[in-house]
Amino acid sequence: MSKLILWCRDHPIVVIVVIGLFSVFFAYEAKDIRIDASAEGMMIEGDPDKAFYEKTIHTFGTDNITIVYIKDDNLFTTKKLEAIQEVFYKLEELSNIDRVESLFTSKNFNGESGDLETLPVLDWIPETPEESAKARADAMRSPLLYRSLISEDGKAMAINVFVNPDKSDPEFNAKMSDAIDEVIEPLKGVVDEVFQVGMPFTRKCLGDSILGDMTTLIPLSVGVLLIVLVIGLKTLHGAVMPSLTGGLSVLWTVGFMVMMDIPINVLTVIVPSLVLIIGSTEDMHIISEYFEGLELGKDKFGAIDYLASKVGLAIFLTSMTTFIGFLSIVINKITLLKQFGFTASFALLANFIITFSVIPVYLRFFGGGKKRAKHHEEKTEKKTIFHFAAGLILRVIHANKMAVLAAMVVVALIIGVGAVKIKVDNDMLGYFKETSPIRVRSQLLHDDISGTQIFFIIMDAHSEDAFKKPENLKKIFAVQRYMEKTGVFDFSLSFADYIALINRESEGGKKEEFVIPASADLVEQYRFVYLEDKDIERYVNVEAEPGDGAPAFSKANILVRHNLSSSYDLKKALSGLNGFMADTFGTDIGFKFTGENILINKAADSMASGQAISLSLLLAVIFIIMSVLFLRFKAGLLSLAPNLFPIVIIFGIMGYLDIPLNTGTAMIAAIAIGIAVDDTIHFMVRYNNEMKLLNDQEKAMTECIKNEIRPVLSTSFALALGFGVLLVSNFNPVIFFGGLSAIVMLLALSADMFMTPILLSTTKLITLWDMLAVDLKARVITKCPLFQKMRPWQIKKIVLLAHVKEFAKDMFIIRKGETDRAMYLILDGSARVELPTEAGKRVVLSELHPGDIFGEIALVEEVERTADVVASEDSRVLEIDWTSLERIRRIFPMISSKLFLNISRVLGARLAATSEQLVAKG
Repeated sequence: MSKLILWCRDHPIVVIVVIGLFSVFFAYEAKDIRIDASAEGMMIEGDPDKAFYEKTIHTFGTDNITIVYIKDDNLFTTKKLEAIQEVFYKLEELSNIDRVESLFTSKNFNGESGDLETLPVLDWIPETPEESAKARADAMRSPLLYRSLISEDGKAMAINVFVNPDKSDPEFNAKMSDAIDEVIEPLKGVVDEVFQVGMPFTRKCLGDSILGDMTTLIPLSVGVLLIVLVIGLKTLHGAVMPSLTGGLSVLWTVGFMVMMDIPINVLTVIVPSLVLIIGSTEDMHIISEYFEGLELGKDKFGAIDYLASKVGLAIFLTSMTTFIGFLSIVINKITLLKQFGFTASFALLANFIITFSVIPVYLRFFGGGKKRAKHHEEKTEKKTIFHFAAGLILRVIHANKMAVLAAMVVVALIIGVGAVKIKVDNDMLGYFKETSPIRVRSQLLHDDISGTQIFFIIMDAHSEDAFKKPENLKKIFAVQRYMEKTGVFDFSLSFADYIALINRESEGGKKEEFVIPASADLVEQYRFVYLEDKDIERYVNVEAEPGDGAPAFSKANILVRHNLSSSYDLKKALSGLNGFMADTFGTDIGFKFTGENILINKAADSMASGQAISLSLLLAVIFIIMSVLFLRFKAGLLSLAPNLFPIVIIFGIMGYLDIPLNTGTAMIAAIAIGIAVDDTIHFMVRYNNEMKLLNDQEKAMTECIKNEIRPVLSTSFALALGFGVLLVSNFNPVIFFGGLSAIVMLLALSADMFMTPILLSTTKLITLWDMLAVDLKARVITKCPLFQKMRPWQIKKIVLLAHVKEFAKDMFIIRKGETDRAMYLILDGSARVELPTEAGKRVVLSELHPGDIFGEIALVEEVERTADVVASEDSRVLEIDWTSLERIRRIFPMISSKLFLNISRVLGARLAATSEQLVAKG
């Protein structure tokens, strides 16, 4: 990746043209972006039950209902009823209306006079108070109308408008909602309260809220981004570059959405904000390293070289982990989440490409080349909050590493227990805040009449005229009475209700006669005499379905209204109902729940499994990547441990605070790990680089914290504030997602500042790039006695875990008379062993070449060096001391066993040679 950065810097025209062409292309596509406020996105993609739902709609009519709610303390007056009737007629004239139910048209079966009347309650407008009172009483005594079209106190009525949506028109719901508002407008001022509520209005509110989020979240995100970057990096360029790369990334993403037919919905609307904030964190690391290069006295090109060497690998890895984190969301079966996963992952991939190509070009032309003295930086750094934070962290860690680590683990376990209380929920109405018009209206309608939520219970007896039989109608009736007793469902209506009501009114209106008659002939008589097909076609298939379809009266439907928008509550209620119906119907009659909110409810069940799968996949991928990159399973575990800490805690918080797992919160774990692991990777790469220079784990950890504290603190707070912007969203799941993600970023910061350094200080990392970069002479591999019977990759690991030193020509490697406990090996170049003479001259005792060992006796005993060793040319020398040997033993025990055996052989040979020399002198 370093080479890519430098290539882009050196070929600015090519980069500008290519990025420009892509931007023009995506901008052209972006003009056709659409907004989707439908509920299909909350369902399982390709759900087979959706076909059953659509077939049900074809047979029994739509469940897309708008309810016009009208309330007045003196509702049943001539003037008000005339105005309401006029509204009713206009509603019937609207296009795409399936049917309109009201007190003006719905039959009122009344047998109090001795003859069974079937005229509507308001077949004519009452002209006297007595007529008004009777009409009101008639409506309230009818089980077909009470709690469906009139309230318990008779002060509120409803007009139920069943709508056939035009799926080819994306603006249909907004148009229908506006048309209904226009029709009911004349009632305002005539009655105390009038409004509509239902699917078209809900979809319109959803669309308006999405537009509201678009116009609010993006400017806020840009504002927060600029403020954080200017404060954190103290330069205007530090704000311009992320804004440029983020803006281009958003443009590419919108174009991509059009190409993939992904609309702007309640989740994809937040992608621009996420790209601006998340993408800026990598920019901050790049810019931070660039200015560090300038502070070292480098010019623009040198500073770009410096940042490329420092962050190329780390940013590539962090971009990939974040990309994988978002992409893992597509495993979920819910369309809304899949679309968000594809969109967000593409956005971050685009941001990575744009960042790596555009920033080097920008810095080449506008980066500034003013050199700043390093000592000045050191002088002022002590006065910053970053230096104070680094000092505090180091004091805490050095005080007691194990106590700090144990405390964090205990806190995670205690809080994490709350995760068992998390419930899964998929609540479309719950997307809106409690103060929103849709929530307020829905609750008012539920309190006075019945909820706006509808589902069907479809029963199939597979035989003709099955639902003319009293025994089957009694079973339906029993199911409805069970629902009534639970108090969970507001209202239900079926063909059985019609038959029971006609039976009651045929018997003079006696309440106890509201039952299914025992005679099949009587059921057929009631149907034939008092009912038209249009009265009952929503509750029973009055005609045989074409082709090989169901015979007439073989299917029945119970229409159920309720206010359970929460899929968790609905699932709980349906579980009990399902058990009762299974016992009631046995094996003779099949049954199934269907409806839009039933499909949404079913999708909730897949959320938990989708979360588990995507999280497990992400963890596995990160573990494999880090294990391969750092050539150890321990490195993979080290990269995961600090990032599991915030996830465990956030799930615990969700459980304790009763925050459900929904379409917003289901993304948190995978996204948070994908993002939070970025700082861990930066720490690990920095630690690896520091270890190469210092060969001391404690010192490397200290330098790592000092150097990473600024970008890690800046990016963590930038992410937290960026996610915090989502708190002003119009949608509850987005608010939960933003708030909890902000908390996760701060928890991840604490883990990266304390847990990561502690864990890293227990090991030394070797990267795959390090292994590939080690260039060993053939003589070192084949001739060096220290590496006998070792493979090249084993030798490279030893070299990387020891300490490589570089010496210029004529520099002393060892001085006579010094004492230390290390042996040396020439890797590259050459050296000579010398002794100074009394005459001031130097006598060369021997020449050393790649693969030759010297100073090995110091490993056995701390003795004075007996000669000087001087580099004959620029040379690289491997220093091996007991610290290095212990590190090799602990990390690679199998390799260390071979190394120790070879060292013993080398020392044995040296001892034998010394003994021979002593014997020869004696």
